[in-house]
Amino acid sequence: MANVSKQHRDELLEKISKIREFIATSKANKNTRNLLQYLNEITKDIKGKKYGLVFEEHREAIDEKLDTHIPVLVEEKKLAIDNGGEQNFLIEGDNLAALKLLEKTHKGKIDVIYIDPPYNTGESFIYNDHIVDDTDAFKHSKYASFISERITIAKKLLSPNGIMFISIDDKEQSTMRLVCDDIFSESHFLTTIGWEKRTKCQNTKTAKKMLQPKIEYILVYKNTNKRIEFNCHVIGQKEYPEKDDVGIFRIEEIGQMGKGGVRGRASMIFPILGVSPNEGNQWKLGKDTILELIERNDVFKKNGKVYRKVRPDDESCDSIKPFWAYFSAEQYGTAESAKKELGKILNKKDHEFETVKPTQMIEELIFQASSEESTILDFFVGSGTTAQSVLETNVDYGGRRKFIVCTNNENNICRDITYQRIKTVITGKRKDKTKYSDGIPGSLKYFRVDYVPISDKLYYEYADELLLHIRELVELENGINFSNNGEIAIVLTDAEMEKFVEDNKKKKIIDVKKIYRGHNVLLSNAQTAFLKKHNIKINVIPDYYYQELAK
Repeated sequence: MANVSKQHRDELLEKISKIREFIATSKANKNTRNLLQYLNEITKDIKGKKYGLVFEEHREAIDEKLDTHIPVLVEEKKLAIDNGGEQNFLIEGDNLAALKLLEKTHKGKIDVIYIDPPYNTGESFIYNDHIVDDTDAFKHSKYASFISERITIAKKLLSPNGIMFISIDDKEQSTMRLVCDDIFSESHFLTTIGWEKRTKCQNTKTAKKMLQPKIEYILVYKNTNKRIEFNCHVIGQKEYPEKDDVGIFRIEEIGQMGKGGVRGRASMIFPILGVSPNEGNQWKLGKDTILELIERNDVFKKNGKVYRKVRPDDESCDSIKPFWAYFSAEQYGTAESAKKELGKILNKKDHEFETVKPTQMIEELIFQASSEESTILDFFVGSGTTAQSVLETNVDYGGRRKFIVCTNNENNICRDITYQRIKTVITGKRKDKTKYSDGIPGSLKYFRVDYVPISDKLYYEYADELLLHIRELVELENGINFSNNGEIAIVLTDAEMEKFVEDNKKKKIIDVKKIYRGHNVLLSNAQTAFLKKHNIKINVIPDYYYQELAK
């Protein structure tokens, strides 16, 4: 049967297209511009989803801001921390603007994303500077709209084998699952991890006899169709007690399994050293594998059964602990223990931060999903747990993992809580000068989101202003601090380019691998030849980051 509704929508879209063609041939004025805007809105409504996850899209204040402004980064140089280790970044500002910037620098480059977004509890979810309470008829719709826009960009940032972890409670778990299934596809959902958030009951007069929630959740999504394998903890090594002229081995009976079902194959039924599988069974190993083992003299018969010699090269020698989708309070901490941990770091019991996650839990997620060189992102970093967890993962398991974390500065949270926590963990000293620890190697750049107005301006009219903020994007993209990096250079004038070439002509070895060249800098043939000879890559700025505006 034909989809009548779809046919009708297609006919309407065709009519709108013809109206557009007519307008295009007319003299442009305010009326034609308004008419085109109306047609855009009608087209969007017609193309809107009619099945699946459907929610009312809501525009936030930041959406309005981004219509007329370009987000840029400004470094707060006085807040930089240099303690060796890897270069990390803290971004203060609306995370939607921060994600738009990361889309320019880190598309496909983030290996692990962990977020702990505000829960839609009627107390903590703020939308356009107003708390969305339980009386708001659009509270779930607003939450879906808010989170969908951000996770859509976040998915673009994930590397091909990247993993995303999302903490959520039971109020919006179903909404979050639908949003993420829609963005990642349901087939990319791996599991829900349960976390034992509390072990003590709420003992208030109204709550103590109520059903009390004990568990919160972490949704896990992958960014690939391929199977994902986590790192898992090695808890020992398999033993190989036997030895022959070839080397050490262990003995294992060659197993059988039922031949029924999808795995049943006649090719798996054959004699091994004169022994056939039992009636109704087949061997677990194929004929080619058995022949190879026989050729190696690694198969033998004893008491009517067949055995193989299993050598270290035949398998992983490690005995591993499974990555269970459950985090107990005893092993990974609770919300209460996380609050105490934050209080100890800041030397403040009354820090008033209620939604803290324990570092043991976040460190476990990072260890399981990352490699030693991974970049980890948290764009709802709040108190800074993810940043601390990345630093401690490097200490506990080795590696050079880096973090990029973002938060707004509501109630001065970014400067008073997030930054102070990271600084204390890295330096080992609290803000009040007392000692917290011996410190952890690591460096930090503190960036703040600012905005360049572009309303009624052509690209060339504000391109030079964008150039003033390119340095931060280059540092963010390459994970560097220009003050101690010799592989990347920025040249914004012809004079700077001339000096760069002349200075490097005198060197036997040129460290620079990449140049970010201002769009007004014109290269001479000799300069072009010099850069080409030394395999120095050229990126034209700000076009490199803002090419969609430059067109």
